[in-house]
Amino acid sequence: MSSIYLLEEKPQDPADDYLAHASDLLTQTTFSLVIGGTALFWFCLLRSRWPDVYAPRGRLLFAAPARIGKTFFGWISMVLHVNDADIMFTSGLDALLVLRLFRMLASLSFTASAIGLFIVVPAKVLLDPDSNPETRLYDRVVTAAMGSKDSLVVHFAFAYVFTALVYFYFARFAYETVALRWQYLLRVRNTRPARSVAVTNIPPELAEEQRLKQHFEQSGLGKVLSVEVVPRIERLGVLVRRRFQLLERIEEQVVVILGNPCPAVSYDPDALHALLTSHVHGDGAAEHWSEIRQVLHQWALPKFQTERGVRALDKMIDQLELRLRRFQHADSVLQQVRNEWFLTYDGRRDRSSTVGFVTFENAASAHLAAQTFTFSQPFELRVDLASEPRDVFWELITLRASSRFMRTILSLATYILMLLYWLTLAFLLSTLVSLDSLKTYFPWLPDMAEKNRWLKSLFQYTTPTFMLSLMNSCVPYILSWLAQLEGVQSRSAIQASVVRRYYLFLLSNVLLIFTLSRAVLADYSKWIENPALIPRLLATRLPTAAPFFLDYVILYALAYYPLQLLQFGSISLAMFRRMLCRTPRQFADALRPNYVDWAFILPQPMLVFTVLTTYSSLAPFIFVLGAVYFVIGGFVTKYLLYYVYGRRFETAGQFILPILKALTGSLWHYYVLIIGLCALKGKVLYVLFLLPLLYINWYLLSRVAAQFYDNGQFVPADMWTASERSTPSEPNTAHGHSQPSAHAESSRPSHHTSTDYLLPRPHVPAPFDDVLDTIDRETQGSGSRLGERMRRRVEHLWTAVFRRIYVNPQHTPQIFHDLDRCYSLTGRSLSQTNYVWEDEDLAESPREAPATVTPRFSTTFDNDDQMRAELMLARDQRESGIKPDEFTDFSQSSVSLLEGVLDEGLAVYEHPYLLGNLPSLWLPMKK
Repeated sequence: MSSIYLLEEKPQDPADDYLAHASDLLTQTTFSLVIGGTALFWFCLLRSRWPDVYAPRGRLLFAAPARIGKTFFGWISMVLHVNDADIMFTSGLDALLVLRLFRMLASLSFTASAIGLFIVVPAKVLLDPDSNPETRLYDRVVTAAMGSKDSLVVHFAFAYVFTALVYFYFARFAYETVALRWQYLLRVRNTRPARSVAVTNIPPELAEEQRLKQHFEQSGLGKVLSVEVVPRIERLGVLVRRRFQLLERIEEQVVVILGNPCPAVSYDPDALHALLTSHVHGDGAAEHWSEIRQVLHQWALPKFQTERGVRALDKMIDQLELRLRRFQHADSVLQQVRNEWFLTYDGRRDRSSTVGFVTFENAASAHLAAQTFTFSQPFELRVDLASEPRDVFWELITLRASSRFMRTILSLATYILMLLYWLTLAFLLSTLVSLDSLKTYFPWLPDMAEKNRWLKSLFQYTTPTFMLSLMNSCVPYILSWLAQLEGVQSRSAIQASVVRRYYLFLLSNVLLIFTLSRAVLADYSKWIENPALIPRLLATRLPTAAPFFLDYVILYALAYYPLQLLQFGSISLAMFRRMLCRTPRQFADALRPNYVDWAFILPQPMLVFTVLTTYSSLAPFIFVLGAVYFVIGGFVTKYLLYYVYGRRFETAGQFILPILKALTGSLWHYYVLIIGLCALKGKVLYVLFLLPLLYINWYLLSRVAAQFYDNGQFVPADMWTASERSTPSEPNTAHGHSQPSAHAESSRPSHHTSTDYLLPRPHVPAPFDDVLDTIDRETQGSGSRLGERMRRRVEHLWTAVFRRIYVNPQHTPQIFHDLDRCYSLTGRSLSQTNYVWEDEDLAESPREAPATVTPRFSTTFDNDDQMRAELMLARDQRESGIKPDEFTDFSQSSVSLLEGVLDEGLAVYEHPYLLGNLPSLWLPMKK
């Protein structure tokens, strides 16, 4: 009988859950505002007291952002007035495109919310005869669930409107991104990364520099300036890391003896450095160490002046002597190996890897080589655009193909196991969404929560969201380790892998699990008794998960991003590290600015957009919350990228288009949900008319998106030639920007580009068009004439829409004109050399020219020492003007890119173990 009853039982209308949640939405908003407001207050207070902590990029020597005043809310207007040219100049094209992505998603959300609130909601109320006329206006605005079958026509129409809206915004953003990337690469075409390619799977017959050079030049790709085949030096890396570990222990031992800062009045760090770093052997060694002991006893801390302290000091000096001898031995062996390696290098296969870097005379040759099959064997001599030298992950660059394949399988298996484990945890956590599920274990909790709506909202929505966010916060670190385990060869590729996998992880754990668990945990007993009810129960319960995601978006918009301003995690970690620091090197590393990590910035907005897409027509009010989320998120991210985060690498926007493709793929969730609900409610005709959307989305993802991504990586050949033919004009000193001359206008190349075929062709009347049209009208029937008129109207509409989307890549974007005007840059400096500053004092400074390292070991065929090593419009932005304090003088750069090698000096495609600057002894400061 129970089964018969269940079959006849009318499922609960999901609109009831929405109406019940309307008051909970205000509760969640209040909670989020309290958290976000508190975080914002403390940020404004602490920022004014510690400006260098909350705006560390202000200490950059070049391309530093504008200083922010110490007023309480003055930073807000400063951030709002930062334009795109400032972002590109100081933070790079990657940062600019991320901010434009936030801006585009905010505009899309505003437009969709207007359509949803002013069209979908009123139409749903009018078409639904079961709607309660006494329902408040607020409840009807916040909720628009799929109630009766009559209102499905609204969601059916909205599916096509929303799809067109998404394609319009995404297509325009893709065109803008490709145009900006091409123009940016033209501006930096004389940098070393722009002219270089990375060659992998080098065959044995081409494993020598001279042969590789001849291969590319004989292929007609252009003149080669330098070639380097990366050697296999794993053992040398062990020696470099061992040397650095000994150096750190020596510095810690010296600090224990002398303190940091050293309180001795006669302390001379230069004299002590000369004594500790001098290599004395033979008879003079005993006298040399006797002098060191005497100096250390004289400058030691007061606690070592007692008889017991002297004995302890003698033991420490003995340990220091032993470590110094080991360090000197390791250092001498390392220098000997560095000097002798290339003297005996004969290009043998057992000493060279299958990876190399080739630098051409011009960037067009590099782009052409990366698109050309230059070798007859399909799996050998693969050529790609090279990453920046600081972007290369040198520890993994020489892995063999077989080792990389096994690492990939192991990494993928580990990722799948981790995903399954986290899915189980998320499924258990999702039980907190429903108080009915908690009633089994805590019978008193639902009754108490029903008496207080604040407590109910806290248990049912806020607590699960916080716990889920905390549980997922450690995932990017695990995914980064898995990417390194896989053998990815660059840091940008590692972050791209983490962004892709973390988005998939959030999609599985947050969207799918919480949506399905809402249906499974609520009706699992009915599923067991009568499995035939599963489709109907899914159609009823799946939309009821929308309240959780409404609260999810509110919490991240109003609470998460204000907390990001505080940088609680990084600053707390830096303060904790500073408490444990003793040596000057440790203090300097604790105060270095953090580098931007896109894996912590992009996946969450991608998930929010997927949530908005999935519940777009079921709850149109979610787009209002999404617009607020992207506006606040874009503002906070703009502050962090401009004032806080340094950039470890620059890809010139290469990773943005795959993200746009993933966001386009989020429409699948929306289509599956809408088509499934229409089918389960018996609207077969709606299902048939919605099926074309699946094909359209597949076509755009498989064909159009692939074209954007493949073509967007490389600058077209006609743009290289047009850029070479154009003559840069001199700047107008009165106005700070250049004025085109009459000769420049006359010699300007044609505006016809390789992408003009995408534009709809205007109708040009022929001499006999009128006669032919008259004959056609007489011979055609009314149906044919109607079809012809409709066809012309469609073409006219398509032309109007496409002209709103299309961006001519050969027309210089306005941002580059703003860049020229704001920074007073000459046309020559934009295309060929570094930017020229008008400040004479800065130009005469010894730091004016970027530090370069001459490639001593690679085969260099021409002078290419003056090329910059970074895809940046400005100078080296890693040099910081941090003032020395009592604990450190910041005399050496950090060791963060490669263990045992300083970050500075990585300017050529040479292995840092052979050419990189090694850290030296860093003694305590003088008090």
